[in-house]
Amino acid sequence: MTIAALRRGMALSVLCSCAWACGRKPEAAKALDPRVPAVVQLPPPVLPSDTAKPDTMMQHRERIRLARRELVPNYAILGAAMVFGDRRMIASHYAPDAVFLTPDTTLTGSVAIANALAAQGPPRSLVEFNRTSIDLTIIDSTVADSGTYKAIAKRAGARDSTIERGSYVATWRVHAPPLHWVITRDEIRPNGKRQKKV
Repeated sequence: MTIAALRRGMALSVLCSCAWACGRKPEAAKALDPRVPAVVQLPPPVLPSDTAKPDTMMQHRERIRLARRELVPNYAILGAAMVFGDRRMIASHYAPDAVFLTPDTTLTGSVAIANALAAQGPPRSLVEFNRTSIDLTIIDSTVADSGTYKAIAKRAGARDSTIERGSYVATWRVHAPPLHWVITRDEIRPNGKRQKKV
């Protein structure tokens, strides 16, 4: 091999090494070079399901217990207001745009509902109206409740009373005090049988 060929080969390898070295920029130089696009690393998005802790059975039972404890006196007051025909008290339990449904009637608005329920009191000799909650569901500020009801009517001086039983589905909207809970939808379904009791 001639010296010229050896020098040519060495020059070529040195030239390739220099070109390769010049092509690589140090990381600090890349960061300062305005022609190099910046790479921004963001933290991964946090989804509500990642941070929300599901209710344990004990927490769920406690929420249901507290909601039922709130409903019982509300139903008792509403039943007493129906017996006495107190329109104002009945209306205070319903939202202004509430809907009340029976198999043959649909009423909208707290005033119309109050007038209809108050007419079940003294004019129809209603002496008792009770609701018993069976199933309760809580979603945010809404409580859906369903169960059974019993209405007892007895005319003055009569020996026997008429008992009507059925089921109900009520949806309550929860408010902070002093305005607590109001019914937004109330459906009464009589079972079709009225029994006499002496």
